[in-house]
Amino acid sequence: MKPTLKIIKRIREDHNMSREEMANQLNMSLSGYAKIERGEVELTITRLAQIGDIFGYTATELIEMGESNTLAVPRRSSASSGEPINGKPSTAVSDKDLYIEFLEQRIHELKKRLEALNP
Repeated sequence: MKPTLKIIKRIREDHNMSREEMANQLNMSLSGYAKIERGEVELTITRLAQIGDIFGYTATELIEMGESNTLAVPRRSSASSGEPINGKPSTAVSDKDLYIEFLEQRIHELKKRLEALNP
């Protein structure tokens, strides 16, 4: 789960969001959220889903990005709410292209894993 926590921290920082802001959005204490991000307490799938919702990802996507150490464009971006991701305006075409590229990389990685399991 550590790689997933690194991705969560990276996404939070990319959105210029403090730990305190995240804690507030999750209705929890700052120290409680900080412990999650540092890996000092167990991250539940429910809490992971809540974190994903804030940034437009599913819990599964966050886990997969952690495993592959690759950041994907969310299907439901915060740009649709009027706030650009990373302070840059979002264009549907580039977001779509980036997401397709992420999925192609993920498919390639999964095929490699499958080949390793079935020599």
